[in-house]
Amino acid sequence: MSGGTGVSKVNTDNKILECPRDKTTMDQVEVGEAHLDRCGKCGGQFFDSGEMFAAFGVKADPSYWDREEAGGAVKDHSFACPRCRKHMLAQDVKYEKDSVEIDRCGHCGGVWLDKGEVETIMAIGEKIKPILDAQTAKAKEELDKMGDVDFGNAGLIARFLGLFSKKK
Repeated sequence: MSGGTGVSKVNTDNKILECPRDKTTMDQVEVGEAHLDRCGKCGGQFFDSGEMFAAFGVKADPSYWDREEAGGAVKDHSFACPRCRKHMLAQDVKYEKDSVEIDRCGHCGGVWLDKGEVETIMAIGEKIKPILDAQTAKAKEELDKMGDVDFGNAGLIARFLGLFSKKK
């Protein structure tokens, strides 16, 4: 799996994982700064915690799409996590016309994506970026208004954290 794709096989001492879909031994591949486990048969990929960001950048960071605007129903899934063998959960992630069901491990934080789902996750992240940028700008504006402040004051910290909670 090398060539113009930026993907190459990697030899590491990590545990060899089995695909949760078809039980095929997965290959370890290097994508960006991450070492991913990919099934050569079905094309699915397993991401250890933090690997989506390391592999594909900020648009694939769960903090971009794992939000109220995009998060959907979470339900039990029928297969075990390839990394820790604990039960995985299926979560709907959708925004506007883009929708995908991802599989997450609540124990080790791993994420399983079927073939083609990385692209959908990144499209959702791209569409949510302006929302996050606006929230960041608002928080910076509020901090700037506060000037030099003693953050040892618990009430001030609560007020600051309140900037990030949804207004009812």
